[in-house]
Amino acid sequence: MDETVQQLVERMALICEKEGMPRIGGRIFGYLLATDQTFSLEDLAEQLQASKASVSTNARMLEQFGMIRRVSVLGDRRDFYRVQDDPWEQMLRVAQGRWREMVNVFNEAAERLPEPAGRARMDDAARFHTLLIRECDALIDRWHALRRQEQADAGAEVPLRRAAGA
Repeated sequence: MDETVQQLVERMALICEKEGMPRIGGRIFGYLLATDQTFSLEDLAEQLQASKASVSTNARMLEQFGMIRRVSVLGDRRDFYRVQDDPWEQMLRVAQGRWREMVNVFNEAAERLPEPAGRARMDDAARFHTLLIRECDALIDRWHALRRQEQADAGAEVPLRRAAGA
């Protein structure tokens, strides 16, 4: 593995660990982020010197977070992975889904809690997360506009893929 890639992999491992993920999840993400290739679980385990079971578990987690995606290779029954086309938007979309669930929980609790202070905290939490969802939508729209403008300025025909569920 290239030294620059190795440094990225290890730095992503530490960053992801701070976010509550296992280090190997950060390593997988960093490695896939650094390359345009598709890798099997076996390839990832070998490159990252990790067990296939650990790589498999963490690849599924990263897939659920919208960071990587599973792809098929014609004639091969194994699972292969690559970085998501726009992992940043995907991660925000996944987070927005969690925040929507939280808003529902907060709203239900606000209606049923007996204490006024608890209801007020639930109302604040629901309003905050609703604002967060809206602001993320606006951020994603600005991100798309920025990318379109950069593509137009460069005269490139780089496809802008809309995230799933967007």
